[in-house]
Amino acid sequence: MTHSYPNLSIDDRYQNSGSIIIIAIIFTAFLILSNLTAFKLASFGSLVFPAGLIFFPLTYVFDDILTEVYGFKVSRRIIWMALLANTIIFVGTWCTIYLNPSPDWHHQAAYATVYHATFRVFIASTLSYFCGEFANSIILAKLKVFTSGRHFWLRAMTSTIIGVGIDTVLFIHIAFLFMLPYSHLWKIIAAMYSLKVIYECCAFPITYRLSNYLKQKDRIDYYDVKTKFNPFSIAI
Repeated sequence: MTHSYPNLSIDDRYQNSGSIIIIAIIFTAFLILSNLTAFKLASFGSLVFPAGLIFFPLTYVFDDILTEVYGFKVSRRIIWMALLANTIIFVGTWCTIYLNPSPDWHHQAAYATVYHATFRVFIASTLSYFCGEFANSIILAKLKVFTSGRHFWLRAMTSTIIGVGIDTVLFIHIAFLFMLPYSHLWKIIAAMYSLKVIYECCAFPITYRLSNYLKQKDRIDYYDVKTKFNPFSIAI
């Protein structure tokens, strides 16, 4: 189902910034949470996966909503702002390792082990997040124009399948290469990729309903007809 709302300017869209701010905060929270939990390998039966898998796919849900409703430029700005927030969290936790611990606190070694490990995870998550999220957003925005706003489920799943694939391959290789046998990396990639795609399929009813709700609430259904898809710009 398509909407007949006008293709408003960026300024017009930001007049309804309350909804954008809420989604941006949730998007950022799940990104940071997934990175803080990514280094732990969890298991469910014979399935091994980074604990961050529980949270990270939700960033694609909210990226889809932002792109579908408000357009690529709004999504791009929030992707960059979430990356900035994640960097601040990383730098802050990294610096606390080097604070002189209290004589009464006996967990410095464990604390340092956890947060030293986050440097590699940070690099892995930053590169994979950047490539995956932007691939997802760009493909979704272009397909929306190509299909005249129809077949949202097909557009969302296509962009997610590609974006998640790029993200998963990059993250696992950067985060765990030389730490695990190489054949195990591909087992983890296959498991993570399958779970993420299934996760997105199950979450699509939420994506669909929330997107339609925001389109009606904010009277926005943006088409990126003349957008320049430069991921390195934050101009709106």
